[in-house]
Amino acid sequence: MKTFVDTHCHLDDEAFSDDLSEVLAASSAAGVEKMVVPGTSLASSERCVALSEAFAEIWSAVAIHPNCLTEELEKFPELSQKETFLERMSTLAAHPRVCAIGETGLDLYWQETPLEIQKRFLAWHLELARQKEVPVLLHCREAEAELLEVVRHDFQRHGPVRGILHSFSGNRAFLEDCLELGFLISYSGSVTYTNRKFDALRETVPYVPDDRLLVETDSPYLIPVPFRGKREKNLPALVVHTAECLAALRTTTLEEIAEQTTRNACRFLRLE
Repeated sequence: MKTFVDTHCHLDDEAFSDDLSEVLAASSAAGVEKMVVPGTSLASSERCVALSEAFAEIWSAVAIHPNCLTEELEKFPELSQKETFLERMSTLAAHPRVCAIGETGLDLYWQETPLEIQKRFLAWHLELARQKEVPVLLHCREAEAELLEVVRHDFQRHGPVRGILHSFSGNRAFLEDCLELGFLISYSGSVTYTNRKFDALRETVPYVPDDRLLVETDSPYLIPVPFRGKREKNLPALVVHTAECLAALRTTTLEEIAEQTTRNACRFLRLE
């Protein structure tokens, strides 16, 4: 049976509060044997760690999402101090089921948080990932140049951090920049969309090296074709449809995509 790793699914979201057991059963039936659940706030990160304690197939990541920073700093103004932030997050990241720091990054689409604050916390998350010797899960929405600026500056000063561009949405040029920095590339359901605005994204798929490719759902968001517009939420089980799309775009088989992405995820995130 083909097996998959969903490298990014928000199972702590309230969308799954009533049916998580059924969702996990459906994932197992679809061959999704491992899932990574990333935090978006302190409370979310705590929930993700708890899920990874409760379910053997779940690993967790901890972070404050760029779009959550303003609200989080209103609740916990002490997090604006680097030492306090690192101490609080380091305690969470010390859990043996935490495999990454994330979801962090930059977002200029929603503009929920001033860019300078986003940049500062991205650098702090990179420092935390470096301290814990784990990868970082990077969010980037309409902020490619800004993300590259922060990461390159940080790497030049402190050395590289292993990273994953989650739900990759860039073009070929951005892909090449990410590969040069050593990042893995994770595709979500958006790569299955055939609207013209997704053409540049779909065109990147054949250029990802075999050992850099990952697949995810970003559940409950980004429902893949053929379920787009027909379901209320995405599920880890539907990662298979994104994998099928990747196989078609790379002119290979679903079995090969399953084997490559599962091997890459287990190796890179140390999901043992």
